[in-house]
Amino acid sequence: MGTTLKRIGIILLVSGMLALVANLVHPRRIPWVQSWSNHVEAKARKAEIRVIPFSVALQKFQTSEVVFMDARPAGEFEAGHISGAVSMPFQSLEEQFPMIGNLINSGKELVVYCSNRECDDSLVLATELKAMGAENLTLYIDGFEVWQKYGGATASSPAGP
Repeated sequence: MGTTLKRIGIILLVSGMLALVANLVHPRRIPWVQSWSNHVEAKARKAEIRVIPFSVALQKFQTSEVVFMDARPAGEFEAGHISGAVSMPFQSLEEQFPMIGNLINSGKELVVYCSNRECDDSLVLATELKAMGAENLTLYIDGFEVWQKYGGATASSPAGP
């Protein structure tokens, strides 16, 4: 039993070292440490979804030609959201399909947001909306945390029964 465990240990050690060396010499190596602060933004740009920061989102908010869509879970939306925003957690897209169709066909720009730059719920929602035919679609990358921090108009929903 002891010899078998030693052999397994040696195999694992050699395998790990080979994987390490292969990663070091491979042209598309996997980074050991990665910054996630721009991960969502980079994926959105790759998917050809427009990305805007807080300042631009605030300007758009002041027009009536924009609908803000909150991709966060319903509980977070109820605790606080951008004033006038529509709660649209990507998990409930099928349930809200009729409303989504109306929003897509409204001619208004759809601005999707989440909590912050690391939250990818907004990217998932924007990708789904794009697949459903939304063309006038923008991702507000800084999210509700920055909106609230810098004094954007907010609201909260009353608690249910």
